[in-house]
Amino acid sequence: MKNKIILPLSLTILWFATLPALAHAQAALSLRLSKDFGYSSGTGKIQGTFTMKASGPDNMSRVVFNMDGKQIGEVSQSPFNLQFSTDSYALGIHTLSATGYTTSGAEYQSNEIKAEFVTASQGWQAALKIAIPIIVLAFGAMLVSALGPALMGRGKKNSVPLGAPRNYGAFGGTVCPKCGRPYSRHMWGMNLGIGKLDHCPHCGKWSIARRATAQELRLAEEAELQMAQNEGQVPTQSEDEKLRKELENSRYHDI
Repeated sequence: MKNKIILPLSLTILWFATLPALAHAQAALSLRLSKDFGYSSGTGKIQGTFTMKASGPDNMSRVVFNMDGKQIGEVSQSPFNLQFSTDSYALGIHTLSATGYTTSGAEYQSNEIKAEFVTASQGWQAALKIAIPIIVLAFGAMLVSALGPALMGRGKKNSVPLGAPRNYGAFGGTVCPKCGRPYSRHMWGMNLGIGKLDHCPHCGKWSIARRATAQELRLAEEAELQMAQNEGQVPTQSEDEKLRKELENSRYHDI
């Protein structure tokens, strides 16, 4: 019985003893670095314009930003952000940090960020090494998208009548903003977030092809059929067919 009372009491005392440490941990000053313009290798090498962003307790009154232990700026209102250019400082490795002060007089030290400032030429050379393969892949995808339908469609005939509903595949269908005709989005189309950079097999033009809804595709199919009929591409009912249909219907009329 005595042990049953002592154990909960000990846990309660331990909890209250750790509350100040937990509160301090939650109120710690956090520092992060954000790129505004320039180059960042992802491994610490940077060049250009960056912003140091500090966040901490709600009663933070001011933040002093430091580089290699020396103050480079101070912000006295939220958001506690300080923008700087690497070109204004010596090349090499630098240590970024911040010191925060609250209205109650408490002082907090942030985490440290180590960054190597490099020259603009180094930054552009490194960026080109990343960008060139992406550009090559993009042009390759555009080339395949342009030639693929022609090569894959050799010897095949389109069995789907104009205006008829069709299967648009796993990547969905879209309506070309240039010619207004529906088509299946290609697997090799480049995904740009707002849609795929794709090639219309009807008009041959490039555009951002977002995935269309079933209703949008159906309306485009109907418009496609109407457009083809207006241009005489789809034969309308002949006079002989109309006459034969009238004769068949007349069999059911009283004379």
